[in-house]
Amino acid sequence: MLCFSLSVFAVARATTPGHTLAAVAKTAQKKPTGQKADAKTLLDNGSKALAAMIKAARADKGLDPKTPKNKPFWKSTQLIAKNLKMARTGLTAKSNDFFKGIAEARKAEEQMKVDWQLTDSKNEKVIENGKKLGHAIALLRTDFSKEAARKKKGGELTAKEKAEFDEIKAQQKELLAKIKTLEKAAQKDKALEKGLREIEKQANHILKEPATVDAYIATLYLLDVQIGLVRGYEYYVDKPWRADYLTLVNWTNTYETSYYEWEASVSYEWASVDTSVDIYEGEDVDVSESVSDEEINSEESYAENESFDMSESEEDEVAKEEDTDEEVASDDDDSMEDASDDEGEDMSDDDAGDDDSGDDDSGDDNGGDDGGADEGD
Repeated sequence: MLCFSLSVFAVARATTPGHTLAAVAKTAQKKPTGQKADAKTLLDNGSKALAAMIKAARADKGLDPKTPKNKPFWKSTQLIAKNLKMARTGLTAKSNDFFKGIAEARKAEEQMKVDWQLTDSKNEKVIENGKKLGHAIALLRTDFSKEAARKKKGGELTAKEKAEFDEIKAQQKELLAKIKTLEKAAQKDKALEKGLREIEKQANHILKEPATVDAYIATLYLLDVQIGLVRGYEYYVDKPWRADYLTLVNWTNTYETSYYEWEASVSYEWASVDTSVDIYEGEDVDVSESVSDEEINSEESYAENESFDMSESEEDEVAKEEDTDEEVASDDDDSMEDASDDEGEDMSDDDAGDDDSGDDDSGDDNGGDDGGADEGD
């Protein structure tokens, strides 16, 4: 879901790229398409969509990876490619690399949606395949993760889980304090101000979550989105206060360390990956065009091995250009996000039962996008 310009590629917050993780909780409100997929099928679909997206982007001169404003998009695309490869290797070996690859790909996909808006591109093929890529990754995350297995098990939170949930909320309070400081500096930067507001709303949403299993799992999913937003908006930050913003980026790294410690301690029934799940309306993962295995390997190899590094002067150029870019700050139809992405935060709405769900999961959460608070335009 390339969030902004890609209609965001499932990249635009209004709806997190694929099926914003709350989708799992709301499937009862959607109509099944009759299609089903297991973990391997979804990984194959994701790889095909990624290849089709890269192929379309490489054929577009306006998305030249040597152009500074396009590099953030290509860098996040590179992260997706590398992590999907890790996930495939992990699935074959039945190792934790499968879960890590999907979780990191989910964050990178959200990051890509934010970075996409910097390109100002309206390439329909990139947007279409970006969304399908997001759908596949989101379904893998919500249906074949250790979190999904824990949610299915149900029951009450364990003492350890309660302690971890409390720690996450404490981290969110610290994050809110940092955001308040940054908001003062970002007042003249409407796009960045919007991104900080989305991150802030997500943090407030997490703080109000009840101590239930559903709320805990929904929070872990939402943190994927939050981390992707933090990393994506880094390219919007002007040089004078870039060091201050890095405190947010460093926070994401700290959280990941503790998260993967948790994941390594949790067992998983690998037979679950062979169970097919329903594909609902708005979760389309099938690529319309023909993409051969050779093309998939070629496009993925390009994304993985090319250098999209940015010099400090290029970072300054992109941040400065973005300050005056009205399209970046607006709710653009050319983003990669779609309505199905809005669900990430809503997974625990039934449990919370308060205004918190109504506000945070509404269009306002995304800064007015498509009604999703999870992703943030």
